[in-house]
Amino acid sequence: MSEVTRRLNFQTDQTAMLRDRLARYCGVYLDDSRRNVLQAALSCRSAALGINPEDYLQQLDLSLNRAELQRLAELILNHETLFFRNRPHFEALRRVVLPELHQQLPPGAPIRMWSAGCSSGEEPYSLAITALEALGDPLPRPVQVYATDLSAAALERARAGVYRGRTLSNLSALQRARFFQAQGDGLAVTQPMRDLVRYEQRNLIDPFPAEMHGIHIVFCQNVTIYFQLDTCRDLMARIYGMMPEGGSLFLGFSETLWNIFDRFRWREVAGSFVYTKETQRPAVVEPDKPARTQIALRTKPAPRPHTPATLRFAEAEIVAQGRSLVDAGNAEAALTLFAGAPLAGRYAPQILALTARAHADRGDLDLAVAEARRALEMNPLTTDAYVLIGLIYARQGQPLEAIKCLERARYLDSQAPLISYHLAECNREAGRREAALREYRNTLRALDDHPPDQLLDGVAVAWLRETCRHYVTQLGS
Repeated sequence: MSEVTRRLNFQTDQTAMLRDRLARYCGVYLDDSRRNVLQAALSCRSAALGINPEDYLQQLDLSLNRAELQRLAELILNHETLFFRNRPHFEALRRVVLPELHQQLPPGAPIRMWSAGCSSGEEPYSLAITALEALGDPLPRPVQVYATDLSAAALERARAGVYRGRTLSNLSALQRARFFQAQGDGLAVTQPMRDLVRYEQRNLIDPFPAEMHGIHIVFCQNVTIYFQLDTCRDLMARIYGMMPEGGSLFLGFSETLWNIFDRFRWREVAGSFVYTKETQRPAVVEPDKPARTQIALRTKPAPRPHTPATLRFAEAEIVAQGRSLVDAGNAEAALTLFAGAPLAGRYAPQILALTARAHADRGDLDLAVAEARRALEMNPLTTDAYVLIGLIYARQGQPLEAIKCLERARYLDSQAPLISYHLAECNREAGRREAALREYRNTLRALDDHPPDQLLDGVAVAWLRETCRHYVTQLGS
């Protein structure tokens, strides 16, 4: 084994060990596409302690040092967000969910909401704004917004409540005037808004305290998509257990519970999809039945909602329209279209894979990879997901990892010219001359039946042919 290969294998083992320890600590699982992030965090912490990375990992493993794991987590967690992210959810909350809850609760009983994974505070303050807009100011009953996050640094920014730049882009002029005040070059949350929100550092992997039980509305957006399925199932089961009947769960668009956790039921609310803990029907007691049968009657979960043929047809149309929008480079319109589709059924993996492409086009690579991998968890034959992950590996300078994903995609679709082209590019980048030459030729053969002005995922066939011929000449000489 060469020294270069040995070193690469050692680095891969290091990041795998670090990835698994962080996943056990906080649930966030960073795959090989985040290898550079993990390596940077490892280098930063080992240098800070004056030891080499190998000794650092060994000490971390032996001590199970939660404080050090927390320092690592602070380095790798992504806290980018904005006010009213996923606006359809806030519209559903304002127009339907909060007014319903206000009518159902006894007078004086508080409405309790939880922003789980609140980052730097934009989401919980958005919840507070929505409550004031939906119920009136002054509020007719107490409203409590609990906001928790793993990151102490993010919580410090949330408590400061001063924002600027892109994070404010979804706020209307009226909201800015009513709920914020100027502070330097930014906007500061007003005191009445701050009084509605209580911040606390909390690890979602840990058991919930008793005071969290009975929360009516939970926002947990773009959190579980970075969890492995078993971790996600456990968290959903605990949220379900602490939520009262009739409670509402708002997940990020990509965080479908289809084939993951089936006790929540989704319903369409004001053009958005919300998971609900339905009121359980009383058991039908039949005295002549054995006790075991009666228990089964009481605990049997409700059947999964049937997906009508009209909805399946609509989802097929969404896939076709969304693909056209993504191919044309219109990521924002594609994401708006996908937000109206329930991710439950045969088309869900394709919609997720296309959503991942749209997020990748916007530069949100972490979310794109997480969405693509969730699509593959739903259906391991989702070709677009393998292609996207492969291209992200290639963009991050990991051509060998990219080739593995693209080879899987080519196995599923052997006639796709672009898959062969991407394989050619990655093999050339990796210094694999013969493999690259073979794939450029494969691309040219696959393009034989395509007119020059045709676009394949936004790439002109004429340009592909010219590029492939150039490298065939260069590599074949």
